[in-house]
Amino acid sequence: MTEEITISRNQLYDLVWSKPVVQIAKDFGISDVAIAKICKKLKIPKPGLGYWAKKQNGHRVRQKPLPELKLGELESYTIHKVEPAPTEPDSDYIKQHREFEARPENKVIVKSTLRNSHPLVQASKAKLSNPNTDRYKRCYGGRGCLNISVSKGSIHRALRIMDALIKALSSRGYQVSQGSEYREVTSVNIDGEEFNFRIQESSKEIPASNLGEEDRLYSYGRMYDYIPTGKMTLQITNFYHGDKCVKDSKTQRVEDKLNSFILMLVKAAEYEKNWRIEREIERREDEERMRVEREIQQKREQEQQMTKELFENAATWNKCVLARDYIEAVQSNTDKESDGGEMDSWVLWANQQVDMVESRLRPLLR
Repeated sequence: MTEEITISRNQLYDLVWSKPVVQIAKDFGISDVAIAKICKKLKIPKPGLGYWAKKQNGHRVRQKPLPELKLGELESYTIHKVEPAPTEPDSDYIKQHREFEARPENKVIVKSTLRNSHPLVQASKAKLSNPNTDRYKRCYGGRGCLNISVSKGSIHRALRIMDALIKALSSRGYQVSQGSEYREVTSVNIDGEEFNFRIQESSKEIPASNLGEEDRLYSYGRMYDYIPTGKMTLQITNFYHGDKCVKDSKTQRVEDKLNSFILMLVKAAEYEKNWRIEREIERREDEERMRVEREIQQKREQEQQMTKELFENAATWNKCVLARDYIEAVQSNTDKESDGGEMDSWVLWANQQVDMVESRLRPLLR
């Protein structure tokens, strides 16, 4: 279902400079790329890269003025807002798991300490005691460590979350494993489907201090510094449909959403299983369709060959009939006083040749 919304150039200009394009696109039910294209058609300038980060951090920003239009140029645009498709109801399998995760006695509790932590958490704690750090000020333990990417001050919290989550998954019969020595992957097997997950802290981009003129001209990467925000995201990293992460919000932290995350994993497993079944059905249907098409093609080619042979044999048979008429005519017109032995020999030979050709055709006439 679609809804038409006509917006003036001035209205869209005010919107674009009041909040990020991604939020505007969400309000209209279209993509941010579509909003950008509309702005281009209406000649509406957009905020540049880093505008919202600078504004959020109290830096002075400049709003580009709306240029005047030439005669005949667009002054408004009609947006076709697409209503989201209705979601499918949960299966009985998901309903059972939802009810299970909603029970108070099954709530996943994150402890305040790491006493008696899971072996994977213990190993990761040791790896993160002297961690490496990336450009976003996030630490990582490297090979053999859980997939944790947070600032140094958030390591203890991330480990406690992982400890509670891994123990909860294990108690539900889901096996959690760490990647090999050469892979930084944390995986869980949900009903035969394997998913990778991680916990990551977001960073805030700010203009870099002490930036030289050369850096400004030639290196975008050095133009900004990154400050950890303390906000965590727990995410399934190899699933791309529907809900796949829980985040810190103003009202709830990741610690309060672990049951929801487990339910996401279960729903992802059901989706992948159903998707695989559908692909298998499609594969079999494609194979059957190709088999039928091959049979039809083979039958068509066979009929074409039989038709070709039919006309070739008919032509040959007609030639045999004409040949016998010819032999008879030759005999009739031969001078009786001539050497009959030579003629008799030729007639015998000619009839033998026709007989041989007819012998190849007779089986088709039976």
